[in-house]
Amino acid sequence: MSASSRRSVLRLGGTLSLGLVATSVAGAARARLPARTTSLEAAHPNVTEASMIVAGPADASAGLWAQLLASPLAGALHPGTPLAISAIGGRDGVTGANAFEALTNPDGATALLVPGAAAMAWLAGDPRVHFDAGNWVPALTSFGSAMVIGGNARPTLPLRVAASTASGVELAALLGLSLLGRNPSPVFGLADPQDARAALLAGRVDAILLHGRDVPARGAALSHEANGIRPLFSLGADIDAAARDPALPDVPTLPELYSAGSGQAPTGPLFEAWRATAGAARLDIALVLQPLTPAALVALWRTACASAVTTPGLSDASQAAGLTPLPAPDCVAALSRIVIGENTLLALRRWLAGRTDWRPA
Repeated sequence: MSASSRRSVLRLGGTLSLGLVATSVAGAARARLPARTTSLEAAHPNVTEASMIVAGPADASAGLWAQLLASPLAGALHPGTPLAISAIGGRDGVTGANAFEALTNPDGATALLVPGAAAMAWLAGDPRVHFDAGNWVPALTSFGSAMVIGGNARPTLPLRVAASTASGVELAALLGLSLLGRNPSPVFGLADPQDARAALLAGRVDAILLHGRDVPARGAALSHEANGIRPLFSLGADIDAAARDPALPDVPTLPELYSAGSGQAPTGPLFEAWRATAGAARLDIALVLQPLTPAALVALWRTACASAVTTPGLSDASQAAGLTPLPAPDCVAALSRIVIGENTLLALRRWLAGRTDWRPA
């Protein structure tokens, strides 16, 4: 399959369309061609057929961001030419990220818009993952607040925590509570935020993870609706998990609670792993390019993203949802939170296997 043919697979007339391409991923990966970038292209960067894979359905967070980004990115990358957008796979972004890995070259023509749940699945060693999130080249990130909130569970009993799957974003809550000595026990199958909320109010679980949009307001509503429900800890700020989230100034971070209880700062592989899971849980979306994309084209996408986030529609929407879009260079430091060494990854996956009977790839 030629580079132009692959781009035609992705181009859907500039509109979002949902499709599953998992069956074609393996064959496309075998036919993958090397990037062809001349010195002239590097000197005069231009993306005449820019496209973007949206990892998830059109009504998920990445899909909503795509609708806001499509027009300003197209205008910045190549005025007069629409940005072709293809929405692929489920809400956790794994299928879409796999498609990006298999179907695209590092020629700067195609970017991936992916939720943090895909990065969490990569950290957990989900067998479905065939991409390396540690190699993504970020052009834009968006972070939301995240906190663990719960009721009056008895400390002598396991703390029941709502979770989607063992590799879901709730991993940050499970590992964090374990580091605090709270003996968490996941209750799987509660992927929808409304289902997790209902389970907490009904007493079927003792704690849930709030993340994504409008976290402060959602937390306040829960605390108001039921006596005894209160924030336990937040997942920190955009780049530093130890710093309090400005949107949750009264909610302590996990490192604060750990230090208060033990008299020493948290250290070790599992704490480093928790910092990475906290970053993935707070990551609303990331717009990334393939590794080895020419530097001039990386700069072009980053400049386009920096311009896009200042447009009134996108700026107002992100502010209303309590999200913080970070263009370069801040997005580079922020996304680096999810990257950890091999020994730390092994420690995380061993912990997960021991606590949930998880079998990582």
